[in-house]
Amino acid sequence: MMVRSIGAIMLATVLMVGFPSTVLADPSPSWNILEVVTVPPLPSAKFTLDGKPLTTDDKGAARATVRRSREKHQLRLLTPHLDIPDGSADFVRWAGRGNTDQAFTPSLDSLVIGRKTRIQAMFQTTRTVRYGFVDQARRPVAPDRITSLTIRSDSGQHLTLEGVRPVRLTAVRPVLEAGSAVGKEVTYYLQSVVIDGTNVVNAGEQRLMPDRTAAAKFVVRLRSAHFQIRDWLFGRPLITGIELTYPDGRAERFAAGADGNLALDNLARGTYQVRASGSGYAQLQEVALSRSQYIRLPVVTYVDMATLAVATLTTLTVLVLVGRRRRKRSGAAA
Repeated sequence: MMVRSIGAIMLATVLMVGFPSTVLADPSPSWNILEVVTVPPLPSAKFTLDGKPLTTDDKGAARATVRRSREKHQLRLLTPHLDIPDGSADFVRWAGRGNTDQAFTPSLDSLVIGRKTRIQAMFQTTRTVRYGFVDQARRPVAPDRITSLTIRSDSGQHLTLEGVRPVRLTAVRPVLEAGSAVGKEVTYYLQSVVIDGTNVVNAGEQRLMPDRTAAAKFVVRLRSAHFQIRDWLFGRPLITGIELTYPDGRAERFAAGADGNLALDNLARGTYQVRASGSGYAQLQEVALSRSQYIRLPVVTYVDMATLAVATLTTLTVLVLVGRRRRKRSGAAA
């Protein structure tokens, strides 16, 4: 009976007070997400979204949230020019859902941000590249020997540089592929290096990628020539020299050693003209120096000329005497 009484009292209390109401949490507001990405990835690029600052992280990305609505927003790039190690990055255009009329301006003034909107800021980067030259044995080649070099990029751009000096080259150029921005590394191919008026590399064999290297070493093809100056008739070494004309028309004289030999190293491959100098007569020779080689330079000396003259005179005298004897014999027989 007591249990029934307690139950009745509790039921009456509930009926009088009523059931407790259910507590519903206020629904959280809906948010849209904007992601801004630089191509190529550039840290510390600065933007504002409706005046609020955004800065990209180490991966070149910045994110912001806005209340879900159809309102239009303003996205502005504050750093269209950025300094990067050994170079710079310059804004080219936007890619994504931006207003196409403003694609090439630093500001998007009528940007509608959806649930997940991704905007790409496309930059072109340039880097300073230093370069030098070595021969096939990796020995340095003096910079003052280089007249010019020509390089060609994989986009077809040709660039001729005078001498040896640092140069700023496009490292990454942004392109659109299927509506999305992609950073393409630029590759340059060495076309020519001119030393002494002739090209000393094979076109296209060596390449340079500025985004990966700030210093390049190019291998040039240099040759050695070993000249042997000899007496034309007797083959004896002559202590004299040579006059060498380079492919660019410049001429120089070099003295031979006591053995009549002369070695010249680090000559640019190409066509030369050479003649032995000194007393006597030496014919001008054309030498195509495509590889290291030995070159014999005969000289007709005054001794050779005198010897030939004596030999010729002796031969003529003998012929005359023989002719006279034959005539005498013919007369006696008659």
